[in-house]
Amino acid sequence: MRVSMFWRIAIPVIAIVIGRTVVAVAAPSVAPETRAVAAGDRYALFGEGWSVASGCDRRVQVSRRLGHGVPVGTAPIADDGTFVFSRRVPARARRGSRIVLDVTQYCDGIGTTRTVRLRVGRRAHVCSGPLSVDNEAYLLKTYGGLSCDEAAGAIGPFLDTGIDPDGFDCAKVDPRTGHDAACVQVNHPSRRVSARHISEV
Repeated sequence: MRVSMFWRIAIPVIAIVIGRTVVAVAAPSVAPETRAVAAGDRYALFGEGWSVASGCDRRVQVSRRLGHGVPVGTAPIADDGTFVFSRRVPARARRGSRIVLDVTQYCDGIGTTRTVRLRVGRRAHVCSGPLSVDNEAYLLKTYGGLSCDEAAGAIGPFLDTGIDPDGFDCAKVDPRTGHDAACVQVNHPSRRVSARHISEV
């Protein structure tokens, strides 16, 4: 089961009346793993509540706003209405610039769109030497000035126990994002660490 870094966000619902019965249906939503991503790194978008009804495309279309929509790619919608979309930010992207992405699904020719805004931030720092947890090795990347010692102190216990350390929100993430787990400092969301499983120790 995939758990995104934004699992604490409430999902809006739409009430549909069928006869005398009211059925709550999750409205489509999309959230980035993090809102700051470095040039040359990958960002990941996690969607929930997208339609799998007949007449609806089973893929979302992702486009970037650059004065007009520029296609970026598509992602398949799973049977539970979720999707994962990941792309790499161009290495030439200027730090501080904004990336605005529109995610659209068409049902009977009518599009439903949700918008995501990202910022190009500081390049990730790759920690020297893997972190060893329970006979497994992980490559750590830190962002926003988080030191490797702080990063290991946060994500190491989470990988071992599944419990968030003090001051951090952590989660296992879809490996298609390029890593297997991540922690974000609660009071400074730009300070975070990702861990990618590389081997058994």
